[in-house]
Amino acid sequence: MGSLPDIDSFPRTLPGDSPLTPPPDTPILLQRGEGLLKADVVLTAHDGAPVVLKDYRRYAGTWMALPARLLIRHETRMLERLRDWPHSPNVVGHLGKLAMLLEYVPGEMLSESLDPANPLYFAQLMTALTSLHATSIVHNDVRGSNVIVHRGRLVLIDFASALYLPGGRLVRFLLKPMRRSDISSVLKFKARLTGEALTEEEKRLGRKPEWIRTLQRVWKKRLLPYLKSRFAGPNRRR
Repeated sequence: MGSLPDIDSFPRTLPGDSPLTPPPDTPILLQRGEGLLKADVVLTAHDGAPVVLKDYRRYAGTWMALPARLLIRHETRMLERLRDWPHSPNVVGHLGKLAMLLEYVPGEMLSESLDPANPLYFAQLMTALTSLHATSIVHNDVRGSNVIVHRGRLVLIDFASALYLPGGRLVRFLLKPMRRSDISSVLKFKARLTGEALTEEEKRLGRKPEWIRTLQRVWKKRLLPYLKSRFAGPNRRR
C-alpha cells in the first residue's frame, strides 16, 4: 500500500450494517480523520485478511508528522503490552511511520448496539476495565464509540490516549484518579445498559477528582479549540 487514494470515493459503513468478515474488495471508510491529529480509519485487506488501517499519512511533510508518528508508536506500545488481553485488538503491522494495521474486530459500537439494554454488557465492561487497570494501564477515552460488541465479546479500541503507569509512589498517586476517571466513563453507561440508577457507592467511585475535571475543562474549552483554530486549518483536506 502506498498513500491512501481518493478517500472521498470510498463507501462508508453505516450504523446497523452487518459486520464484514471476508476481506473487502474495496476499502471501506470507517472514520474520516477530521480535526487535530485524527487518523483516517479504513477497513481494508492485508495478506488476504480484513484489517483496520489507521492512517496519518496526510500529515507527511508537515510539522504534524512528528506528533502523528509519536501517536503511532505510543499506541503500538500500549497494544503490545496487551497482546494477550482478550479485550483489545492486536497490531498486525505498520505502513511506514505514519500508518498502522490493526486486527479487525467485527461487530457494533456499544453506542449503536441493537440491544443496548443488556446488563451483561455493563458487567463485562467493568470486568474488562478492572483487568486492564491491573496491568497499570488506563484507557483514558472510554466511550460508546470505542467499545465494540461482537457475539457477547467486548473489545476496547483506540488506545492512543492510554497511559501505562507502573510502580513508584508518584505514579501510583496518578494511577488511582486516572482509574477513577475510566470507571466514571463506564458508569455513564449503567442506566442505558441495565436500566438501573447508580448506587451511592457507584456515585462515589465515579466522581472524578476536581483537578482532573479542571484539566479536562481547560483542555476541551480552551486548549483544544485554540490548537484546532491555530494548526488544524492548514492540514484540512482540499
